[in-house]
Parts: sequence; structure tokens; C-alpha cells
Amino acid sequence: MGSIDVSEIVDELTSERIFPTERPEEHAVALSLIDATTVDFSTSCAIWFCETPDQQEGDFNLFSHFRQSLQIALNAYPQWTGHLKSIHSLDPADVRSEAAHFEPHARRYGRVYAHYGTPSDPGVEFVTAESPFTLDTISPATRTTEHPIYNRQEISLKDFVPSVLPVNAVREKDPNTPGLLPPIMAVQVTKLACGGFALSVKVGHPLADITSVVTFVKDWASISSWILSGSKQPAPILDPIFEPDQLDSMAAGDINAEAPDPAILKQVASLPLNRYDWWISTAECPWRPLIPPEYRDKEIEPIGDSMPWSEWDSVSPVSHYLIHLTHAQVESLWKDAVKGSPHESGTIRISRHDAILAHMMSCIARARKQSEDPGPLHCDLTIGLRPALHLETNFIGSPSMIVNVEMSGTQLASSKIPAQERLRAIAHNIRKTINQMTRPAAVGAHLHKLSFETSPQRIWQAFLGSRHLLVTSWARAGIYDVDFGLSASPIIRFAEGVVGDLDGCAVIKEAPPGKDTGDLGGSWTDHGVDVSLHLRAEDMERLIEDPLLLPPT
Repeated sequence: MGSIDVSEIVDELTSERIFPTERPEEHAVALSLIDATTVDFSTSCAIWFCETPDQQEGDFNLFSHFRQSLQIALNAYPQWTGHLKSIHSLDPADVRSEAAHFEPHARRYGRVYAHYGTPSDPGVEFVTAESPFTLDTISPATRTTEHPIYNRQEISLKDFVPSVLPVNAVREKDPNTPGLLPPIMAVQVTKLACGGFALSVKVGHPLADITSVVTFVKDWASISSWILSGSKQPAPILDPIFEPDQLDSMAAGDINAEAPDPAILKQVASLPLNRYDWWISTAECPWRPLIPPEYRDKEIEPIGDSMPWSEWDSVSPVSHYLIHLTHAQVESLWKDAVKGSPHESGTIRISRHDAILAHMMSCIARARKQSEDPGPLHCDLTIGLRPALHLETNFIGSPSMIVNVEMSGTQLASSKIPAQERLRAIAHNIRKTINQMTRPAAVGAHLHKLSFETSPQRIWQAFLGSRHLLVTSWARAGIYDVDFGLSASPIIRFAEGVVGDLDGCAVIKEAPPGKDTGDLGGSWTDHGVDVSLHLRAEDMERLIEDPLLLPPT
């Protein structure tokens, strides 16, 4: 089956800006120091592909229902309907009036904030569309059982996502449509030929990671269910926590001082973090470094490593596959990873996620022909900080960081190392790295350094190409725990993240529950795990032919 251009057969019907049913008071809220680092990240974006709703008769209109329930849900998320702005002045005293009350660290160059409840709020882009595709064409019900290695690129999902470009706080705000400022959030509902539908949500990363997106969609679903129930009771109370200063309050030292604390900077230097300086990019860079106008006439001193552009072949074709590991395969990997390890004595606890990632790191290094490579390879792993910092799951923002799990190709994939020993060593290194970075003291030191950066967007802690793997984890995000009240039985066939089609991008997430699988105890791996992987095409060919990719059980 060849690749199908969805754009030819997904027809946009309507596009409009919508707002909460209750107009919020005007507020300007400084986002966290970590939120500011994500300005140039791709959007937080997910698609849910759903079975045919029970409500198909009478006056029920799927588009109208989602529009109505979305507007009510937005009453609890007004910051997503307003503006995302940044500080453009090098003088903290010279800021827009709405930001004058921010603490000094939040008024430094490149820091970002939400400004909403204004007459010029752009609102949320709401798109309706239809497609002659069916669910079985997009994601067969038998995918996880009959097609554990599935070519996701045969049908591109990009046109099931709104085409509007969300605002970038540090770039010029050119309207996507004349007269309309770019929004922070966009939603698309697409009816499918089989009666099912696709629902996609994308939000600017500084205001939402995937946990925030899923929290919102669950809240939206509760409003939907309330409307469909016809209840005379008031709408459910939604309680997302939008308090970015909670995160900044955990920074070490005085982040409002004139200069950073050298002792704290020394702590940060020992942490497992990549530090690539975007502004000193070399001639090999395929894109011109975007040095802000405020700094172009100044001498640019390096504050990190030069980006290794020679390692990234940005023009070769990239393939996208879904790799499904069954519950039994995950358990087998985990048991191999912990057997004879310190986990058994209780000194370190290797998780199933550690084992899955260790397995994939090894397979990818082998596919990239790095089994005898003594040089460092990097897994740039995004880790959530809510548990480590005792933040609630409904804390809204992007409290995460990218850590560097570093090992040589030989350590990852050499055939001279017994497979179980290799897996155990990789998993142990993953867990050791995560534990080192999720200590409150480490996060506090990291926040302290961020508060004094020239620009939070200047430093990249990840890269792509042959020596890097950029991994985002959706483990325990609950992407299948969403119920819009549209059906008496589970309605979500498949949920997918939408990331760039770039060499080395991976998402680890829950697999969809089968209709007859039941509940195996509440673990996120109960129904297996899906790894959504983008890899250079010739490396992907070797990966999917690797007999070790799907472990025996």
C-alpha cells in the first residue's frame, strides 16, 4: 500500500474562533522559567480516533455538540484563549504595562507570559471537516495483534490536525488569516465515512505538555457527558491548576538577584544535561540561527556547545512506524532488566518504562550500525517533574526537562555483551540518570541557572540525527481514559501524538485497550505499549527486519 495524501480527501467545512461562555477578567500571568524554554518546541498535539457514537438519530449534531461543550470547558482554561507574549526588552524596567508587576526574573529578556481577558484575545481555532476514510483504513482494529510493526506513514495524519500555526511568543505574530492573530490552541473534529470521527487538539508548548492536554480533554469530556445526560444539576466543576509560580518558587538561591550564584552553577555543570548553543550554529546548519534583533549588534560569546550538524542528515527520507510490544513482552523485558540487578535489593527501582526504553535504544543503535562505535550516543529523554516536585496531575503547564542518557554504541548494542547483561546495564543507566535529575535540589539548581540565561530559548538540551534519540514519554498520561459520553461502550479506537517527521523522534505511550482484554490491574502497560518512531528510512529498514525487535515471551 502506497502513501495516501490525506489532503486530497479531508475537506475542511468550517473554521472559526470560539471563546468561553463566560468572559474572563483581564490577567497577565508570568509562565515558569521551564515553560519559557519550550517556545520553539513543536506544539503539544494529540489525535483521538473514535468509533461511531450511539447518538446518530434525531437532532444530534456532532460538530455543534463539540463546539458547545468546548466553550463551556474553556471557562476553566481562559489562558488558552488569549495571548502568549514575551519580554522583548533587555531592560527589565522597560516592559509592557500588563507585565510591570512581574518579579524581576520574569521581566528578563525572552521570558514568556499569558495575557488574556482582553478585547483582542484571539480565541481558540475550531475546525470541522469530513473525510471518506474509515477507522479501519486509518488504524485497523487488529493492528496490535496482526501488525505489531505498522507503517504509520502509509496514511499521513497531518490533515486531521488544524493547519493554523499557533503563536510563537518570540517571533513576529503574522496572522494566519488576515485580521486574525494566531491562537494558542486549535481543535479539529473530522467526521469519517464509517460514522466514527477524529478529534485533534494542539496547544502551544509553553502553556501545555501532553499531561495538560489530556487533563483538558478529560475535563472537556466531563462537560460533554453532562450535556448529553440532560442533567438539571449544574455543570461539573473543573479545577485545573494554572499557577506557574509554583514551579519557579522551587528554584535554588535568589533568582531575582543581579547575578547567579557560582556555587549553584557549579552544581548544574555536573548534571546530565546537553547544552547546545543555537546562536553559535555553524555553516553546516541548514537553517539560519535566529539571533534576536536585540542581540545582533552585540558580541555573541558561546555559552554552550556548538550544535553537531554534521551528524544530522536532514534531507534523507524518514520513515514512521508504530512498534507494538504486548503486555507479556513488556513483562519479559522488565524481568530481564531487573534480574540480578540492584532492583532486587531495593537500592534502585528499574521501571517497565526503563526496560522498554533500554530495549529500543539498543535496537536503534544496532539499526544505525553503531554496535562497535566507542563514541557517545545520546538519548535525549523528556521527563515530567510533577511527581518529583509534588505537583498535582492537574497542574497546567510544561513542567518537564530533557535529560541526557549517554552511553557508547558498544555499550548499547555490541553482540559481545550478553543480551540480558546489556539490557540491564542500559536500564540501570536510564534510571540512574532520571533519579539524578528528579532530585528537588537538582531541579532547583537547574531553575536557578535558567533564570539568568541570556535567553531561555537559546540553549537546546536535545538534538537529532544519527547520534541522538529524542524521546517523549506519554506513559501514564491516560490518553485512553477519556469518555465523552457518546457511547455505552469504550469509543476510542486509537490515540496518536503528532511530532515532526524527523530522524530520531520517538513517543512511548499506552496501547489501545482491546474490546475483550479486560482490566489486568491498572498498570499503564496492561494492554501493551506503542512506540511511535521516526527514523531515517534506511536505518528503519534494518530496524524492522531485526529479529530482536519484538522480544520473545
